[in-house]
Amino acid sequence: MAIASTVSQYLDKHSIHYRVLPHDHSATSRESAHKSGLREDCVAKAVMLKDDRGLVMAIIPASSGLDMRAVRDETGRNHLEMMPETEFGSIFPDCEVGALPPLGPAYGITTLVDSSLNRWDTIYLESGDHESLVAIDGRDYDQLMSNCRHCDLSRDWF
Repeated sequence: MAIASTVSQYLDKHSIHYRVLPHDHSATSRESAHKSGLREDCVAKAVMLKDDRGLVMAIIPASSGLDMRAVRDETGRNHLEMMPETEFGSIFPDCEVGALPPLGPAYGITTLVDSSLNRWDTIYLESGDHESLVAIDGRDYDQLMSNCRHCDLSRDWF
């Protein structure tokens, strides 16, 4: 599989220049960063959450974990839980399981973006498969996510 068609169409629709960076097969965003020779904190990863009100995508650096208290405080939704990967297929039909592009608006999903991602000149995104990342200018990513909430959502692993 290559870059998900939803991702390429969304980036093209918004006239965003991007590069696809192939890498050896990886199982996680952190591993994708390592196999691409990148810092983990400039690779954005998506974490899917759900409750009875619907879906929320939280986008954080690959170097970090999601702070669920911060998500609940930001959204006011106290019953959000991590979504099992087995449920991703119907929402991301053009993606491999576990390789979710951190572009919630492209899939019509309410999205929260960790503020720490705003500092990078280039942001790297999972492309929808386990063998490539998409590189885009940080300002372009900010533009794509301008209608999303930007807040502190992550906690460092270290």
